[in-house]
Amino acid sequence: MFRVFRRNPERLPGKSVLIVDCNFPRPLHDSGSMDLDALIHSLLRQGCKVSFLALGEYFLPREQRDRNAREEYRAFGVTCLTPGDDVASPGWKGIEEALQQIGPKLDTCIPCRVSCGGAAYDRLRAAFPVARMIFYACDLHFLREERAARLAGDYTALKAVEVTRDNEFAIMRRADATLVVSSYEKNLLRQELPEALVVHLAFPRPSAEGDGWDARRDIGFIGNFGHRPNEDAVRYFLEHVWPDLAVRMPDCRFLIVGAGAPDWLTEWAEKDARLVVLGHVPDLAAVLNSLRITVAPLRYGAGTKGKVLSSLSHGVPCVMTSVAAEGFDFTPQLKELVVADLPQDVVDAIVALYTQASRWQMVVRHGRDLILQNHTPEKLDAAVAQLLRIDAAGR
Repeated sequence: MFRVFRRNPERLPGKSVLIVDCNFPRPLHDSGSMDLDALIHSLLRQGCKVSFLALGEYFLPREQRDRNAREEYRAFGVTCLTPGDDVASPGWKGIEEALQQIGPKLDTCIPCRVSCGGAAYDRLRAAFPVARMIFYACDLHFLREERAARLAGDYTALKAVEVTRDNEFAIMRRADATLVVSSYEKNLLRQELPEALVVHLAFPRPSAEGDGWDARRDIGFIGNFGHRPNEDAVRYFLEHVWPDLAVRMPDCRFLIVGAGAPDWLTEWAEKDARLVVLGHVPDLAAVLNSLRITVAPLRYGAGTKGKVLSSLSHGVPCVMTSVAAEGFDFTPQLKELVVADLPQDVVDAIVALYTQASRWQMVVRHGRDLILQNHTPEKLDAAVAQLLRIDAAGR
Protein backbone atom coordinates (compact mmCIF):
# COMPACT_ATOMS: atom_id res chain seq x y z
CA MET A 1 0.00 0.00 0.00
CA PHE A 2 1.08 3.57 -0.66
CA ARG A 3 1.23 6.20 2.04
CA VAL A 4 -0.96 9.15 1.06
CA PHE A 5 0.98 12.30 0.27
CA ARG A 6 -0.06 15.38 2.23
CA ARG A 7 1.06 18.36 0.18
CA ASN A 8 3.71 20.46 1.87
CA PRO A 9 3.02 24.17 1.25
CA GLU A 10 6.77 24.73 0.91
CA ARG A 11 6.82 22.77 -2.36
CA LEU A 12 6.41 24.29 -5.76
CA PRO A 13 3.02 23.61 -7.40
CA GLY A 14 2.75 21.49 -10.54
CA LYS A 15 4.58 18.36 -9.43
CA SER A 16 8.13 19.40 -10.23
CA VAL A 17 10.37 16.34 -10.60
CA LEU A 18 14.16 16.07 -10.86
CA ILE A 19 15.71 12.82 -12.14
CA VAL A 20 19.42 12.30 -11.43
CA ASP A 21 21.51 9.70 -13.25
CA CYS A 22 24.99 9.41 -14.74
CA ASN A 23 23.91 9.94 -18.35
CA PHE A 24 20.89 10.72 -20.46
CA PRO A 25 18.91 7.61 -21.43
CA ARG A 26 19.61 6.11 -24.85
CA PRO A 27 16.51 3.95 -25.35
CA LEU A 28 17.65 2.63 -28.73
CA HIS A 29 20.79 1.18 -27.14
CA ASP A 30 19.94 -0.58 -23.88
CA SER A 31 17.07 -1.85 -21.79
CA GLY A 32 17.79 0.28 -18.73
CA SER A 33 17.50 3.39 -20.88
CA MET A 34 14.17 2.17 -22.26
CA ASP A 35 12.83 1.87 -18.72
CA LEU A 36 14.02 5.30 -17.63
CA ASP A 37 12.70 6.83 -20.85
CA ALA A 38 9.30 5.26 -20.12
CA LEU A 39 9.34 6.75 -16.61
CA ILE A 40 10.16 10.21 -17.97
CA HIS A 41 7.31 10.08 -20.48
CA SER A 42 4.88 8.80 -17.85
CA LEU A 43 5.72 11.79 -15.66
CA LEU A 44 5.26 14.15 -18.61
CA ARG A 45 1.87 12.63 -19.46
CA GLN A 46 0.74 13.40 -15.93
CA GLY A 47 1.62 17.05 -16.20
CA CYS A 48 4.86 16.96 -14.25
CA LYS A 49 7.55 19.54 -14.84
CA VAL A 50 10.51 17.20 -15.39
CA SER A 51 14.18 18.11 -15.10
CA PHE A 52 17.07 15.72 -15.75
CA LEU A 53 20.53 16.08 -14.24
CA ALA A 54 23.17 14.00 -16.05
CA LEU A 55 26.01 13.87 -13.53
CA GLY A 56 28.52 12.36 -15.93
CA GLU A 57 28.25 15.34 -18.27
CA TYR A 58 29.95 17.51 -15.63
CA PHE A 59 33.08 15.35 -15.68
CA LEU A 60 33.44 14.95 -19.45
CA PRO A 61 35.22 17.21 -21.92
CA ARG A 62 32.87 19.21 -24.14
CA GLU A 63 33.32 17.01 -27.22
CA GLN A 64 32.26 13.83 -25.37
CA ARG A 65 28.92 15.08 -24.03
CA ASP A 66 25.73 13.58 -25.41
CA ARG A 67 24.26 16.61 -27.16
CA ASN A 68 21.88 14.53 -29.29
CA ALA A 69 20.15 12.94 -26.30
CA ARG A 70 20.02 16.29 -24.52
CA GLU A 71 18.30 17.99 -27.43
CA GLU A 72 15.85 15.11 -27.90
CA TYR A 73 14.67 15.37 -24.30
CA ARG A 74 14.50 19.14 -24.46
CA ALA A 75 12.20 18.75 -27.46
CA PHE A 76 9.88 16.67 -25.25
CA GLY A 77 9.78 19.47 -22.68
CA VAL A 78 12.38 18.14 -20.24
CA THR A 79 14.72 20.67 -18.64
CA CYS A 80 18.18 19.19 -19.20
CA LEU A 81 20.81 20.27 -16.71
CA THR A 82 24.28 20.06 -18.26
CA PRO A 83 27.33 22.31 -18.44
CA GLY A 84 27.24 24.97 -21.13
CA ASP A 85 28.89 24.08 -24.41
CA ASP A 86 31.52 26.73 -23.70
CA VAL A 87 32.35 25.28 -20.26
CA ALA A 88 35.05 22.68 -19.62
CA SER A 89 34.59 19.92 -17.01
CA PRO A 90 33.22 21.73 -13.92
CA GLY A 91 32.80 18.61 -11.75
CA TRP A 92 30.89 18.80 -8.48
CA LYS A 93 31.08 22.60 -8.41
CA GLY A 94 29.04 22.74 -11.60
CA ILE A 95 26.58 20.20 -10.21
CA GLU A 96 26.05 22.28 -7.07
CA GLU A 97 25.34 25.32 -9.24
CA ALA A 98 22.80 23.31 -11.27
CA LEU A 99 21.01 22.24 -8.08
CA GLN A 100 20.83 25.86 -6.97
CA GLN A 101 19.11 26.74 -10.26
CA ILE A 102 16.23 24.43 -9.35
CA GLY A 103 15.83 25.90 -5.89
CA PRO A 104 14.92 24.29 -2.57
CA LYS A 105 11.16 23.85 -3.17
CA LEU A 106 11.36 20.89 -5.53
CA ASP A 107 8.44 18.48 -5.17
CA THR A 108 10.11 15.14 -6.04
CA CYS A 109 13.71 14.03 -6.55
CA ILE A 110 14.52 10.66 -8.16
CA PRO A 111 18.18 9.64 -7.83
CA CYS A 112 18.90 6.61 -10.04
CA ARG A 113 21.26 3.73 -9.23
CA VAL A 114 23.44 3.40 -6.17
CA SER A 115 26.60 4.29 -8.09
CA CYS A 116 25.12 7.33 -9.87
CA GLY A 117 22.32 9.39 -8.37
CA GLY A 118 22.63 7.39 -5.18
CA ALA A 119 26.21 8.60 -4.74
CA ALA A 120 24.86 12.16 -4.69
CA TYR A 121 22.02 11.40 -2.25
CA ASP A 122 23.35 13.56 0.61
CA ARG A 123 23.91 16.53 -1.71
CA LEU A 124 20.42 16.14 -3.14
CA ARG A 125 18.76 15.92 0.27
CA ALA A 126 20.64 19.02 1.42
CA ALA A 127 19.64 20.92 -1.73
CA PHE A 128 15.97 19.86 -1.53
CA PRO A 129 15.08 19.54 2.17
CA VAL A 130 11.30 19.20 1.65
CA ALA A 131 11.33 17.10 -1.53
CA ARG A 132 9.93 13.60 -1.76
CA MET A 133 13.00 11.37 -2.29
CA ILE A 134 12.36 8.33 -4.47
CA PHE A 135 15.36 6.08 -5.08
CA TYR A 136 15.21 4.30 -8.43
CA ALA A 137 17.40 1.25 -7.88
CA CYS A 138 16.98 -0.12 -11.43
CA ASP A 139 18.22 -3.67 -10.82
CA LEU A 140 19.63 -4.47 -7.39
CA HIS A 141 23.34 -3.95 -7.94
CA PHE A 142 24.42 -5.99 -4.94
CA LEU A 143 22.39 -8.97 -6.16
CA ARG A 144 23.92 -8.85 -9.63
CA GLU A 145 27.44 -8.48 -8.21
CA GLU A 146 26.92 -11.29 -5.69
CA ARG A 147 25.76 -13.71 -8.37
CA ALA A 148 28.70 -12.84 -10.60
CA ALA A 149 31.17 -13.33 -7.75
CA ARG A 150 29.69 -16.69 -6.73
CA LEU A 151 29.68 -17.89 -10.32
CA ALA A 152 33.36 -17.00 -10.66
CA GLY A 153 34.29 -18.27 -7.19
CA ASP A 154 35.78 -14.83 -6.50
CA TYR A 155 35.79 -14.38 -2.72
CA THR A 156 37.47 -10.98 -2.94
CA ALA A 157 34.58 -9.75 -5.08
CA LEU A 158 32.13 -11.18 -2.54
CA LYS A 159 33.63 -8.87 0.08
CA ALA A 160 33.06 -5.91 -2.25
CA VAL A 161 29.41 -6.98 -2.60
CA GLU A 162 28.92 -6.22 1.09
CA VAL A 163 29.88 -2.59 0.45
CA THR A 164 27.42 -2.30 -2.43
CA ARG A 165 24.65 -3.88 -0.35
CA ASP A 166 25.33 -1.56 2.58
CA ASN A 167 25.25 1.48 0.30
CA GLU A 168 22.02 0.44 -1.42
CA PHE A 169 20.30 -0.40 1.86
CA ALA A 170 21.40 2.87 3.47
CA ILE A 171 19.78 4.86 0.66
CA MET A 172 16.62 2.73 0.77
CA ARG A 173 16.24 3.30 4.51
CA ARG A 174 16.45 7.07 4.08
CA ALA A 175 14.38 7.40 0.90
CA ASP A 176 10.63 7.93 1.02
CA ALA A 177 10.28 5.08 -1.48
CA THR A 178 12.46 2.77 -3.56
CA LEU A 179 11.58 1.72 -7.10
CA VAL A 180 12.54 -1.70 -8.46
CA VAL A 181 11.72 -3.25 -11.83
CA SER A 182 11.23 -6.83 -10.63
CA SER A 183 8.57 -8.32 -8.36
CA TYR A 184 11.20 -10.86 -7.28
CA GLU A 185 13.41 -8.05 -5.96
CA LYS A 186 10.48 -6.34 -4.26
CA ASN A 187 9.77 -9.56 -2.36
CA LEU A 188 13.46 -9.96 -1.54
CA LEU A 189 13.64 -6.46 -0.07
CA ARG A 190 10.49 -7.06 1.96
CA GLN A 191 12.44 -9.77 3.77
CA GLU A 192 15.83 -8.06 3.90
CA LEU A 193 14.67 -4.49 4.56
CA PRO A 194 11.10 -4.49 5.91
CA GLU A 195 11.32 -0.87 7.10
CA ALA A 196 11.74 0.44 3.52
CA LEU A 197 8.81 1.26 1.25
CA VAL A 198 9.51 -0.63 -1.99
CA VAL A 199 7.44 -0.14 -5.14
CA HIS A 200 7.55 -2.39 -8.20
CA LEU A 201 7.20 -0.63 -11.55
CA ALA A 202 6.42 -2.90 -14.50
CA PHE A 203 7.74 -1.05 -17.53
CA PRO A 204 6.14 -1.38 -20.97
CA ARG A 205 7.77 -2.18 -24.29
CA PRO A 206 6.72 -1.23 -27.81
CA SER A 207 4.71 -4.06 -29.34
CA ALA A 208 4.04 -5.14 -32.90
CA GLU A 209 2.15 -7.82 -34.77
CA GLY A 210 4.62 -9.83 -36.81
CA ASP A 211 4.55 -12.71 -39.24
CA GLY A 212 3.50 -16.21 -38.26
CA TRP A 213 5.68 -19.22 -37.48
CA ASP A 214 6.15 -20.35 -41.08
CA ALA A 215 7.40 -16.94 -42.29
CA ARG A 216 10.12 -16.71 -39.64
CA ARG A 217 13.51 -18.34 -39.24
CA ASP A 218 16.64 -18.30 -37.07
CA ILE A 219 17.17 -17.61 -33.38
CA GLY A 220 18.57 -14.45 -31.83
CA PHE A 221 20.06 -12.83 -28.76
CA ILE A 222 19.47 -9.18 -27.80
CA GLY A 223 21.77 -7.35 -25.42
CA ASN A 224 24.22 -4.49 -25.08
CA PHE A 225 27.69 -5.89 -24.41
CA GLY A 226 28.52 -3.03 -22.10
CA HIS A 227 26.45 -5.05 -19.60
CA ARG A 228 28.74 -7.88 -18.50
CA PRO A 229 26.05 -10.55 -17.92
CA ASN A 230 25.25 -10.38 -21.65
CA GLU A 231 28.77 -11.24 -22.75
CA ASP A 232 28.90 -14.12 -20.27
CA ALA A 233 25.53 -15.39 -21.54
CA VAL A 234 26.58 -15.41 -25.20
CA ARG A 235 29.90 -17.11 -24.49
CA TYR A 236 28.17 -19.76 -22.37
CA PHE A 237 25.58 -20.36 -25.11
CA LEU A 238 28.20 -20.70 -27.84
CA GLU A 239 30.35 -23.06 -25.79
CA HIS A 240 27.68 -25.28 -24.23
CA VAL A 241 24.46 -25.01 -26.27
CA TRP A 242 25.26 -24.02 -29.84
CA PRO A 243 27.41 -27.06 -30.79
CA ASP A 244 24.55 -29.52 -30.20
CA LEU A 245 21.88 -27.11 -31.44
CA ALA A 246 23.76 -26.47 -34.69
CA VAL A 247 23.77 -30.20 -35.41
CA ARG A 248 20.08 -30.70 -34.64
CA MET A 249 19.00 -27.60 -36.62
CA PRO A 250 21.49 -27.36 -39.52
CA ASP A 251 19.59 -24.62 -41.38
CA CYS A 252 19.26 -22.29 -38.38
CA ARG A 253 21.45 -19.24 -37.83
CA PHE A 254 22.21 -17.49 -34.54
CA LEU A 255 21.85 -13.69 -34.82
CA ILE A 256 23.37 -11.50 -32.10
CA VAL A 257 22.05 -7.95 -31.70
CA GLY A 258 23.69 -5.36 -29.46
CA ALA A 259 26.34 -2.67 -29.36
CA GLY A 260 29.88 -3.28 -28.17
CA ALA A 261 30.42 -6.87 -29.32
CA PRO A 262 33.83 -8.04 -28.02
CA ASP A 263 36.65 -9.01 -30.36
CA TRP A 264 36.46 -12.70 -29.44
CA LEU A 265 32.85 -12.83 -30.64
CA THR A 266 33.67 -11.20 -33.97
CA GLU A 267 36.51 -13.67 -34.44
CA TRP A 268 34.19 -16.57 -33.61
CA ALA A 269 31.70 -15.37 -36.22
CA GLU A 270 34.45 -15.25 -38.85
CA LYS A 271 34.89 -19.01 -38.38
CA ASP A 272 31.17 -19.88 -38.25
CA ALA A 273 29.00 -18.63 -41.12
CA ARG A 274 25.83 -19.38 -39.15
CA LEU A 275 26.82 -17.00 -36.35
CA VAL A 276 25.86 -13.45 -37.38
CA VAL A 277 26.95 -10.48 -35.25
CA LEU A 278 24.68 -7.59 -36.23
CA GLY A 279 25.91 -5.08 -33.65
CA HIS A 280 23.68 -2.14 -32.75
CA VAL A 281 20.39 -2.19 -34.67
CA PRO A 282 18.36 1.07 -34.50
CA ASP A 283 15.13 -0.68 -35.53
CA LEU A 284 14.91 -3.66 -33.20
CA ALA A 285 11.39 -4.47 -34.40
CA ALA A 286 12.67 -5.28 -37.88
CA VAL A 287 14.94 -8.00 -36.47
CA LEU A 288 12.40 -9.36 -33.99
CA ASN A 289 9.74 -9.62 -36.68
CA SER A 290 11.99 -11.95 -38.67
CA LEU A 291 13.17 -14.25 -35.87
CA ARG A 292 11.34 -17.40 -34.84
CA ILE A 293 12.85 -17.56 -31.33
CA THR A 294 15.13 -15.53 -29.07
CA VAL A 295 17.28 -16.83 -26.24
CA ALA A 296 18.24 -15.31 -22.88
CA PRO A 297 20.85 -17.72 -21.44
CA LEU A 298 21.82 -15.44 -18.54
CA ARG A 299 23.75 -17.08 -15.71
CA TYR A 300 23.67 -14.02 -13.47
CA GLY A 301 22.08 -10.60 -13.36
CA ALA A 302 19.21 -8.83 -11.64
CA GLY A 303 16.03 -6.96 -12.46
CA THR A 304 13.42 -7.79 -15.06
CA LYS A 305 15.14 -8.60 -18.33
CA GLY A 306 14.29 -6.17 -21.11
CA LYS A 307 15.37 -8.64 -23.77
CA VAL A 308 12.59 -10.98 -22.63
CA LEU A 309 10.04 -8.15 -22.52
CA SER A 310 10.95 -6.94 -26.00
CA SER A 311 10.77 -10.43 -27.43
CA LEU A 312 7.38 -11.31 -25.95
CA SER A 313 5.88 -7.92 -26.85
CA HIS A 314 6.76 -8.58 -30.50
CA GLY A 315 5.25 -12.05 -30.48
CA VAL A 316 8.56 -13.93 -30.37
CA PRO A 317 8.97 -16.79 -27.87
CA CYS A 318 12.08 -16.55 -25.72
CA VAL A 319 13.86 -19.56 -24.22
CA MET A 320 15.49 -18.37 -21.02
CA THR A 321 17.25 -19.43 -17.86
CA SER A 322 15.71 -19.12 -14.40
CA VAL A 323 17.73 -15.94 -13.83
CA ALA A 324 16.28 -14.37 -16.98
CA ALA A 325 12.76 -15.43 -15.97
CA GLU A 326 12.87 -13.71 -12.57
CA GLY A 327 10.16 -11.16 -11.99
CA PHE A 328 7.81 -12.50 -14.66
CA ASP A 329 4.47 -13.91 -13.60
CA PHE A 330 4.65 -16.92 -15.91
CA THR A 331 1.96 -19.56 -15.71
CA PRO A 332 3.29 -23.04 -14.87
CA GLN A 333 2.49 -24.14 -18.42
CA LEU A 334 4.45 -21.29 -20.00
CA LYS A 335 7.36 -21.73 -17.61
CA GLU A 336 7.63 -25.39 -18.53
CA LEU A 337 7.91 -24.50 -22.23
CA VAL A 338 10.43 -21.64 -22.10
CA VAL A 339 12.55 -21.86 -18.92
CA ALA A 340 15.58 -24.17 -18.88
CA ASP A 341 18.99 -24.06 -17.21
CA LEU A 342 20.97 -27.17 -18.17
CA PRO A 343 22.49 -27.02 -21.68
CA GLN A 344 20.66 -30.11 -22.94
CA ASP A 345 17.35 -28.80 -21.60
CA VAL A 346 17.96 -25.48 -23.35
CA VAL A 347 18.63 -27.28 -26.63
CA ASP A 348 15.49 -29.39 -26.28
CA ALA A 349 13.31 -26.35 -25.49
CA ILE A 350 14.63 -24.43 -28.51
CA VAL A 351 14.21 -27.35 -30.90
CA ALA A 352 10.65 -28.02 -29.71
CA LEU A 353 9.57 -24.40 -30.15
CA TYR A 354 11.43 -23.97 -33.42
CA THR A 355 9.98 -27.06 -35.08
CA GLN A 356 6.44 -27.24 -33.65
CA ALA A 357 4.11 -24.51 -34.88
CA SER A 358 1.35 -25.28 -32.36
CA ARG A 359 3.74 -25.02 -29.40
CA TRP A 360 5.22 -21.81 -30.81
CA GLN A 361 1.76 -20.25 -31.24
CA MET A 362 0.77 -21.20 -27.69
CA VAL A 363 3.82 -19.42 -26.25
CA VAL A 364 3.14 -16.36 -28.40
CA ARG A 365 -0.41 -16.12 -27.03
CA HIS A 366 0.67 -16.58 -23.41
CA GLY A 367 3.46 -14.04 -23.83
CA ARG A 368 1.18 -11.39 -25.31
CA ASP A 369 -1.37 -11.95 -22.54
CA LEU A 370 1.33 -11.40 -19.94
CA ILE A 371 2.45 -8.15 -21.60
CA LEU A 372 -1.11 -6.82 -21.86
CA GLN A 373 -1.86 -7.68 -18.24
CA ASN A 374 1.26 -6.20 -16.66
CA HIS A 375 3.43 -4.15 -19.02
CA THR A 376 1.42 -1.34 -20.61
CA PRO A 377 1.79 2.47 -20.50
CA GLU A 378 -1.59 2.65 -18.75
CA LYS A 379 -0.42 0.33 -15.95
CA LEU A 380 2.77 2.35 -15.56
CA ASP A 381 0.88 5.66 -15.45
CA ALA A 382 -1.41 4.37 -12.70
CA ALA A 383 1.56 3.25 -10.59
CA VAL A 384 3.45 6.52 -11.12
CA ALA A 385 0.35 8.55 -10.20
CA GLN A 386 0.21 6.75 -6.85
CA LEU A 387 3.94 7.17 -6.43
CA LEU A 388 3.56 10.95 -6.63
CA ARG A 389 1.17 10.83 -3.67
CA ILE A 390 3.62 9.18 -1.27
CA ASP A 391 4.23 11.23 1.84
CA ALA A 392 7.69 12.74 2.19
CA ALA A 393 9.35 12.07 5.52
CA GLY A 394 12.31 14.36 4.87
CA ARG A 395 14.87 11.81 6.02
